[in-house]
Amino acid sequence: MTERPQKDTPETQAQGGEAKKTTARAPGRLSRLFLAMVVLFLGGSGLVYEYCLSTVATHLLGNSIEQFSLIIALMLSAMGLAGMVQGWFSKEEHLATIFVAVEIGLGTVGGASAVLLYMAFAYLEHFRFVLYLLAVAIGFGIGMEIPLLMRINQRWQPQLRRNVGQVFSLDYLGGLAGALVWAFVLLPLMGLDTISLILGLANLAVALLTLVVFWRLLTHRVALVVLMASCIAALTAFALGSPRLVHTARQHLYAQPIRLHKHTPYQDIVITGRGARLSLYLNGRLQLDSEDEFIYHEMLVHPALMALGRPPRDVLVLGGGDGFAVREILKWPSVRQVTLVDLDPAMTRLARTYAPLVKLNGGSLRSPRLRHIQARGITPGKGTQTIYKYAERPRLALARHREAVARVKVRNVDADRYISAVRDRYDVIVADFPDPRSPDLAKLYSLELYLQLRRRLRPGGVLVTQAGSPYATRRAFWCVGDTLRQAGYAVLSLQAHVPTFGTWGWHLARHGGPVPSPDAPPAHLELRYLRGPVLEAAKVFPPHLQRPPGWARCVTTRLDPKVMRYYLEGEPLTGPQIFSGTASR
Repeated sequence: MTERPQKDTPETQAQGGEAKKTTARAPGRLSRLFLAMVVLFLGGSGLVYEYCLSTVATHLLGNSIEQFSLIIALMLSAMGLAGMVQGWFSKEEHLATIFVAVEIGLGTVGGASAVLLYMAFAYLEHFRFVLYLLAVAIGFGIGMEIPLLMRINQRWQPQLRRNVGQVFSLDYLGGLAGALVWAFVLLPLMGLDTISLILGLANLAVALLTLVVFWRLLTHRVALVVLMASCIAALTAFALGSPRLVHTARQHLYAQPIRLHKHTPYQDIVITGRGARLSLYLNGRLQLDSEDEFIYHEMLVHPALMALGRPPRDVLVLGGGDGFAVREILKWPSVRQVTLVDLDPAMTRLARTYAPLVKLNGGSLRSPRLRHIQARGITPGKGTQTIYKYAERPRLALARHREAVARVKVRNVDADRYISAVRDRYDVIVADFPDPRSPDLAKLYSLELYLQLRRRLRPGGVLVTQAGSPYATRRAFWCVGDTLRQAGYAVLSLQAHVPTFGTWGWHLARHGGPVPSPDAPPAHLELRYLRGPVLEAAKVFPPHLQRPPGWARCVTTRLDPKVMRYYLEGEPLTGPQIFSGTASR
């Protein structure tokens, strides 16, 4: 029995005609390879755009978790919206044209995004609106790319499972490549403004190559060429003028002239001031002012060394890459070695080489001789540095006579990583960390870190940490003290008024017994602020600075960073409000 031939139905005839039409229009092998490379690039560039935008927002606003979460969520939702919008373009002959236009727009907006964000932060009150608008715009462009490429790829790969597999596998591999390039090449070597501009020009280059390779598939060619030329010229001009734009915007943020600016993978460093005055800003936040920094650093260092009850010999400084805490420690003749651990090598390099900063920190991190010390599991900085003191007598000073007073080890690593990696023990540990305004900073005030530090102290050793303002962030201040007590320390709290920052506080902690109450500093110390009566007054907390009545004990951990929440909430004003609205201290 033979099978009867089937008659052609209108549906099969249409499918056959479409197949012939698709085959006739299918690009060659080189074109398909080019399209695969385009998908690979777009997967990487899309991820880098997300990281770049989130990192800019983190540097400007702080709280990396919040910024990365919000911006990536907005970009993903915009990508989803774009996936629906691309379905409105039903004519297959226009897909390549639309794709090139999207690439041109994405390259132009994405390339200028970092500089535009910085300018908006400097000049506009509603900066977040611009930030989130850019996130949505860039996310929308990224979301248009892959669906359009899948539809273009369908011309020679009509099977859905193969088409989806090819495009998404290349897109995900590109994402992996983009993440690696971002982390190990772009971020360590370039500023965020340069990264976004280079990426934008790369997007425009991809659009230009697509224009050339798929020229026969394009419609509205003249309009595309004009648009392409205009955007390349505009972004190039913007790139050439961006250093001046960024400098002007940055200066607008600061009252004093900017004397130095340096962007690192970890932070944005700005030094401002006129004449002998100097102010240091990290990520836009004031860290110290030369007019009153001695109050903060004398309170941070000397009460702890006095409370030790014996001549301090080995001191560990966590943070404090500016060298000011080390300057105070080296005033003690008994100190034989200081180990400074700071995350950012650029900061410690400036503290050794930038003349105005070196003058203020007394050259505490400078060294004529340098020896590298390898520490397992961490990246060493400049090794051990010998600190010399030059003679003050005229005859010896003219002969450049000097003598070694201490050795300083500088290691540029994350503090908690250092503590977990080494087994050295110290008489005093000075924790000079930034305020706990983000999860990655809040971990430096956690129960886990204080337990680790306890094992690094010699018997009777003292730990001191700055803890913010007991006035503006009162609950965060006392939360740090509670966490130290939970870690097994006895705690003595101190407060003083630093004009630049207002009322500020510190906690002295000791394991194995109460903290000896320091009295008057030794007479040989050349101090500008700390005296016996001043130190006695620092132990007294007026009612509005004391622990809030009835407030439950607070312990901050890595999994539950309560200190960050209390710090960000601040301390609300009490009493009747004259005007409507909210305010905080």
